[in-house]
Amino acid sequence: MSTAAFLGPFTQTVYVPSLVEIGGYLHADMVLVNLTISIFTVILALSSFIVGPLADARGRRAVLLPGMLAFVAGSLICLFANSYWAFLAGRVVQACGISTGSVVAAAVIGDLYAPQERAQAMNTYQLLVFLGPVFGPIVGGLVAGYLHWQWAFGVLAAAGLAVAWYNAALLPETLARGGGGNRLTRAGIGRVIGNASARSILLIGFSQYYGYYVFLVFLPRLAGQFGLGSTGRGFAFVPLTAGILIGISGAKRWLGHCPGTRIMRLASYALAADVLLLWLLVAARALSLPALCGVLLIYGLLLGGSLPAQSTLLVNLFTAERATAMGIYNFTRFMGAAAGPLLGAFIAGAFGGAAMWAVLGALLLASAWVIQRALTDPFEPASLRQRPGL
Repeated sequence: MSTAAFLGPFTQTVYVPSLVEIGGYLHADMVLVNLTISIFTVILALSSFIVGPLADARGRRAVLLPGMLAFVAGSLICLFANSYWAFLAGRVVQACGISTGSVVAAAVIGDLYAPQERAQAMNTYQLLVFLGPVFGPIVGGLVAGYLHWQWAFGVLAAAGLAVAWYNAALLPETLARGGGGNRLTRAGIGRVIGNASARSILLIGFSQYYGYYVFLVFLPRLAGQFGLGSTGRGFAFVPLTAGILIGISGAKRWLGHCPGTRIMRLASYALAADVLLLWLLVAARALSLPALCGVLLIYGLLLGGSLPAQSTLLVNLFTAERATAMGIYNFTRFMGAAAGPLLGAFIAGAFGGAAMWAVLGALLLASAWVIQRALTDPFEPASLRQRPGL
């Protein structure tokens, strides 16, 4: 199941190394080529908002398996596309199909595992989700180097078929175990959005993905001021990626000894402090390469360490609307991913790079305050429970 969730972010970045070649092949300028990335992210967000309620109404298999076949169809359209608009249509179909993976995977984890066991399963889920955008450019670059950029979509089609076959053969319908079965209604969506704890998780999810994609887009510029070439700028992502992987791996042990609500409170405030430190260093023109690497490592560590707690707490809050909640959660995260590069570029262009980091730090700080005030876990032992606002 987590492999299906991996394919979403992997597909977002698999052809990034070949953007220039794609523009030449399809006779499209960079704005149109970049649109194929942006529209994929936006559709992931919008589709996730719909997929969750459908999975709660019709079942996990009934939504996931057709979605994976749609993803395969979209990948084949991109593989054989000879025009820009055919390629864009393939990307739209891909996004609509693969959006089922991330939502249904988290919902199935919530269905199958008891509250005390969900954290470990969520670790694997979040680890694969964040490995997707890391390995996408690597695999895509290798395929383009030895074959042709379009064959990256052949790899995606084969992977989609393998995931669809595996889940068709081995995945049982888990909805009944979770006690769900709601019809798709605005009331179900309203129950998720109306829950104060859920709203706080949605806000922190948006803020953290906003920040993550700001780092992904603007880190090469930060690293470039130290005279690093393209290879060196690529290695600048290593501390961030390493921190995320270490954080997600460490969360397995942390969640066994510390309540998820406490982890999220501490990590949320620490993330804000880390970004505000970066802002001060940039504003004072005191940023050094070791300091940048340290900020990135800490940011990744805190981000990775808090992600499993977010998913675990959200599925703990709901039973009948579990997939709906995960759909809305993915919607807000992908909207953050789409907004980060656009708003970041606007703020940096209008007020300077330091202002962009200041705004991100303020957003994370406000989100941490909301987490502090509103977040609770119904399965947290009373002896460990902290009243909201304290």
